[in-house]
Amino acid sequence: MKELKNRNCFLTGAASGIGRSFALALAREGMNLFISDINVENLKRVKEEVEDIGVKVFAERCDVSKYNDIENVANDFYEKLGEVDLLINNAGIAIAGSAIDLELEDWKKVLDVNLWSIIHSLKVFLPRMLERGTGHIVNVASVAGVLGATEPLPYVTSKFAVVGLSEALFCQLSRLGIEVSIVLPSYIRTNIFNSAEMKYPKAIIDGINKQKLEELRKMTVDDFFNSASSPDRVVKKYIKGIKNGQLYIFDAGWIPPIMTSKGNSPQNYENMLRNISIDSFNKTKDNFSKLGLNLDDYL
Repeated sequence: MKELKNRNCFLTGAASGIGRSFALALAREGMNLFISDINVENLKRVKEEVEDIGVKVFAERCDVSKYNDIENVANDFYEKLGEVDLLINNAGIAIAGSAIDLELEDWKKVLDVNLWSIIHSLKVFLPRMLERGTGHIVNVASVAGVLGATEPLPYVTSKFAVVGLSEALFCQLSRLGIEVSIVLPSYIRTNIFNSAEMKYPKAIIDGINKQKLEELRKMTVDDFFNSASSPDRVVKKYIKGIKNGQLYIFDAGWIPPIMTSKGNSPQNYENMLRNISIDSFNKTKDNFSKLGLNLDDYL
């Protein structure tokens, strides 16, 4: 989609982070926006910021895990803006924990928001795109959708699924005039991990008081944020990729070589995964030590 000015965009997860940055940057490109999120208070602030830029903007609460919610906001979108030119599925959550400590409900909660929301969105928006023979679908996945070494298991699972879904959509829709892009954010300062639930092993929950558990969680988040990039900066790259009609859109140069190494150097890729796991464990151990705790006592 080379021309964004005066086109219409529907954007989920717009109240903060990448979604907020997308909303502001697209508004500066002259797009009309319909933004949604479950956080009404923050969504209202973003709407006001977009209004200051001077484009049409509508905002509505939407729980993307619920099909009826997306269907309702889609109907409102059509009523207020007409047809959708750019559909950005950005909403996401994370819950961290081992395969043993995660409950089935944790998996369902993450998959409902990160994967099923996109399926819901396709169901309500794609038919009218196909009728017109034009439109651009952007699914925000993650580097965790191509690199299985990051920690939150349900999150990784959902993002791998989003990548696969998006590639298959690209194959189905490219000959029909519909563009598809996959955004793969690397380490970006957003609320998704700041607000992530941490599911600790029972031994840690029973043996460590809540205050220290919260300190551990904060240290983990701080470690991530200290190496993370600004969403405002990376969204500029995402929009450039959208304009160029790219299937894969990256914000870090180290992501494509990792994808290539899976086929060209599988043994090196396996070694990299092991090293990432070791580094992650050692970092956790260091954080425990800073609080006067020995991680080995709880394993």
